[in-house]
Order: sequence, then C-alpha cells, then structure tokens
Amino acid sequence: MFQTTRRRLALWYTTVTAVLLLLFATGVYLYVRHTLIERVDDTLKHVVEVVERSLVIQPVDHGEMPYQFNIEASFRDNSDRVEDDHIDLEWFSPKGDLLWSTFSEPLTIPLKTNTTRATVHLSAEHLLRQLTQPVEIEDYILGYLRVSHPWFEVTKPSHQLIFDLTLGTVVMIISTGAIGWLLSGMAMKPVRESYQRLKQFTADASHELRNPIATIQTNVQVALGDPDLASELQRHQLEVIERLTQRLGKLVNDLLFLA
Repeated sequence: MFQTTRRRLALWYTTVTAVLLLLFATGVYLYVRHTLIERVDDTLKHVVEVVERSLVIQPVDHGEMPYQFNIEASFRDNSDRVEDDHIDLEWFSPKGDLLWSTFSEPLTIPLKTNTTRATVHLSAEHLLRQLTQPVEIEDYILGYLRVSHPWFEVTKPSHQLIFDLTLGTVVMIISTGAIGWLLSGMAMKPVRESYQRLKQFTADASHELRNPIATIQTNVQVALGDPDLASELQRHQLEVIERLTQRLGKLVNDLLFLA
C-alpha cells in the first residue's frame, strides 16, 4: 500500500515537472527562433537600404520611362560587398524578367511582387530567406530588387537548440523522478511509522480484551445454567450481558484480523 502511494507521488512530481519543462523549452525555442528570423530579416532590410542608396538612376528625354537605370554602375560595388555575408542579389525588370544576379546559376523561383518576405525551398537542405523590394521613383517602378540570405543561419542553431533542450529536459525529468521518489519516501515515513504504531496498539488491545470478555461470557453462561436461578429479571439481565459479550468478542476478533 505504501509503495503504491509512493510511486503515485513520485509519478505526479515527475509529470508536473515534465509539463512545466516542456512548456519552458517550447517558449525558449520559439523565442530564439523568432529572434534569429528577425536578425536575418533585419540583415536583408539593411542590404536593401544600402543597395537602394547606391543605385544609379539617370533621367532620359525620350521613351515611356522618364528615367534610365544603369545596372552595371549600380551593382559594380555591391556584388563584392554582399558576398562576404553570403547574401545574393537579383535585379528584375518592371515586367519581372531577371536582368542581373549574383547567383552562379539563375534561380527557377518566379518573382512574387505581392510578397515582401518569404522562405523558399530550393531542395531539402537548401533554403533561402528572400526579401523583394520594388524600386520606385515618382510613381514609376524601375524594377524589383530581390535579396536572398541562406536559411541555415536559422535552421542550424534551431536544430542545435532542439537537441540541447531535449537533452536537458530528459536529464531534468530523470532527475526529478529520482528526487520525487526520495521525497515521497521521506513524506511517507511518518505515515508508515504511525500506521505501524496503530497496528501494534490494535493488536495489543485486542489481546488484552479477549481474556476479560471470555471470562465474563463464561461466568454468565454458568449463572444461566444454575437451576437455583428463579428470578426472571436476573435471567433476562444475564442474557443481555451474554449477548453484549458475544458482540464484544466478535469486535475483538475483527480488530485482531485487521491488525
């Protein structure tokens, strides 16, 4: 009985701690991942701002577009600048045609002008975080600048964090189970000792009561068997005493059985 209660207490300790640890680990993972994504997005935004400031736009006197965009002069210095940060640039025409790119091979991903930030899957292990920014001047769209950042700077720390959190959670749950088993044993020790004392007292009291009850019952039966007992009142009183002693004897036997 006590071992079952002890196991239940230890199981409750472990379960409650495991739920709290899982909630804490999930919160830490989501916070760190959100922070990593924000850092990548801030990097992309900063690159877009730097590139936009260095674009070479020249006015023209003829044609549908009053401005002319100089691709070679605009991206001549930016390609080397972003290469160190593993960031790639793509320039698209207002119609969505790729005009310039730092990728060795052009991506097969179509331009999405209605989405500013997106995570694209080139393969199972190659993901990119992209930011698409339309370049406008006086309500004229000169083109679209798409900046790509490798997604492994988010996935790699995230996977490592998942491993660390899982390992730490498992170790903490095992430790909590062991500590819960120890604490439940310490909590059950006074109850066990009290139960043992109560059990011993019940056994001792039952043994002490059996002899007087048996003696009373024997004397009553002898008195009832006396032929000289003529009073009906005395006989009735003795019969009552006999019934009570029989009930007390059964009660003592039950106490001995429980003890």
